[in-house]
This record gives sequence, structure tokens and C-alpha cells, in this order.
Amino acid sequence: MPDRLSDLCKGRACMGINGGENGMFVDYDHSIVSLSCSILKHYGAEYHHKTFEPMDELLQHPYKHVVIMLFDGLGMEVLRRHLPENSFLRSHALGELSSVFPPTTTAATTSIESGLTPAEHGWLGWNLYFPELGDIVSLFPNTRRGTQEQAAKFHAARQYLRYRTVYEKIEETGNAKAYVVSLYGSARITKYEELFDTVKGLCRKEERNYIYAYWGEPDYTMHNVGCCHESVTEIIRDIDQRVERLCHDLEDTLLIVTADHGHGDTGYFLIRDYPELDRMLERPPVIEARAASFYVKQEYLAQFPDLFKRLFGDQFLLLSKDAVLRQNIFGGGVPHPRLPELMGDYLAVAVSGMGINYEDSDSKWKSNHSGFTEREMEVPFIAVEKR
Repeated sequence: MPDRLSDLCKGRACMGINGGENGMFVDYDHSIVSLSCSILKHYGAEYHHKTFEPMDELLQHPYKHVVIMLFDGLGMEVLRRHLPENSFLRSHALGELSSVFPPTTTAATTSIESGLTPAEHGWLGWNLYFPELGDIVSLFPNTRRGTQEQAAKFHAARQYLRYRTVYEKIEETGNAKAYVVSLYGSARITKYEELFDTVKGLCRKEERNYIYAYWGEPDYTMHNVGCCHESVTEIIRDIDQRVERLCHDLEDTLLIVTADHGHGDTGYFLIRDYPELDRMLERPPVIEARAASFYVKQEYLAQFPDLFKRLFGDQFLLLSKDAVLRQNIFGGGVPHPRLPELMGDYLAVAVSGMGINYEDSDSKWKSNHSGFTEREMEVPFIAVEKR
């Protein structure tokens, strides 16, 4: 690695995290958004945020193929816990990036795929309220909150929160082809093993291309068994070995491995256990359990903060809508016109090991994310150059 690049990747500048008394705040200039903007810049496409300088340095070489492999939940703390320092992935780690806020798949992968902050694209978390439907919708599956019932005959989030993808922007330049390797991508796969074979096949094409490859582990397993379980170690070791084998077969390729967010074991408060708080709400909270957004009845707007703080103390950072917008918690840029209505009246951000669910039937994942802690925000910047 060139000395210049090594210097760029030392210290907190590459971590992309700004410390604060109440947790960790996002430095979007050193985040997965800036990584995506580096990709757009490289292909001569439109972008709206500062690029990530270490990535720009790597892209000075005219690679025929540029690949970003994103493994859901593979944050820096998870990587360090489950892999030794001399493992393939850790030995190729140049530093850390920040996720977005909230550090969750819905917001973060949409930022990777758009080059936009959550404030701009509006896909803030798993659940959002759409007044047109009069209901809370789980964005990715397009279902009504807590059910398997379709929210509408159309995909609600794609209809109400439209954005242009990185792939569209790249292909419009005519400078490269762009592919998504995932369960629902343009290069569709159906099982884990196909992820690596498909990337290898696309990197053997004569064309110049950009490839984004996504897989939902180790996130799925950590949600179910916790982030320290031995089964998580097995999954991450297998990822490490498969990426190493893939890289042996690549030529003229820059491969980046990163994640959308990290993870941490989590406990939960249930709003239903606090009837005094429950009666103040218009509807169940939205976004995520560790980034819970509350729509408060008009007559209780002034009382809500005091009651919330009395019940939950300093385990959450409670922010008003005005404070969230003023501090650009969801990122800068031109905010989506629907942003104010999407976030409710108050946002409770976890700075401890707890989350907030509405009732007992809500998911009680053993490990979770979306809060303002370092373990959730830091993701790896791993680079393998095959010239």
C-alpha cells in the first residue's frame, strides 16, 4: 500500500466517527455515502457529496472491474471479535468508515446504492408511516407493520420515496456497465455460494464494469443468536476464506469489502408496559427499535420529553424533530420533501444496550443496531488490488 494511502487511513479521519457526550455522531464525509460518491466520480457520473479520499487514491489505477462486496452487519467490532489479525480480511483492512444514521440496512444500503444520505433518499428505517395508506409500512417487504399482509398493490416506498440509483447514473455515462449481485439484483442469485461465482464471472467480462454484491449474513444469524455466538464465528470465517479464494482468481480488479452497520446484543423496553406513555402516542413508534420515532398527540407534545426521560433516563438520546433537522442527524444535502413527516415529533436514539418495541409481539432480536454507538457505526474499509 502506498505511504500516502497508509497515512490517509490512520486515525479517526478514516474512522469517520465524531465522538460526543451522548454517543457517536456520523461524519458523512468519511462514510459509506462518500465511498459511493467516489464510485460515481470515478465513472464520471453525477454525485453530491465529498468523496472518500482513500478510495479516490485506489481508483487512480484504471481497473477494468471495481467491486464492492457488502456483508450485512459485518462491522469493525464484529470483524475483530471473530477473525484473527492475520486473517485475509483483517490483513487487508485499510481502516474504518462510518455507516449512516440510523446504522441499519434500509437506510445504509439505500445510501450505498444511491450516493445520497438518508435525509435525501428518505428510506430512514425498517418501518415508516405513510398517511396515504393510513398505516405503518415495513419498507423492504412492503408489508403492514408486524404482518405479512401487503401494504398496497404497489411498492409504497418506491412510489413515495423515489431516487436514482448509482447503477443508473453510471450506465447513463456510457463509461461502464453496472451490476447488482443479490437475491433481488440485476445479476440475481438464489444462494450464498452463487455470490462469489457470479462476481468472478462478471469480472471475467471484457467490458469495464462496476459490481455491487450484497449478502445478508452475518446480520441474520446475529439477530437470532447474538453477536458473540460461535455460529457467527463460523459464518465470518467462511466469508473470509471465500473472499480470499475469489481474489486469487481475479485480474485487473479492485475489490472492496465493507458493511452497512455493526451489531450489539440488545434488550428491550415495551411501550405497552408504560400506559402513561402509550396514551400520549398517535401510533406505535417507527423507524427502528434503537432509533425510535414517536408521533405524539398534540395535547401531550410538551409533556412527552419529561415523562420519557423519567422512565428511561440516559439510555436514549431524545431529540425533537427541530433538533434532528437542525443538526442534520440523517445527513446533509437537499432533504427529501417528506423528511419532516417521516420522523414524527421526537426521536429516541439508543446510546446504551437497550431498544424500544411497542408490544411483546414485536421482534426481540438478541443482537441489534441503529443506535449511536461505535460498535454499530464503524464498518470496515477492506481493499484488495489485483492488477
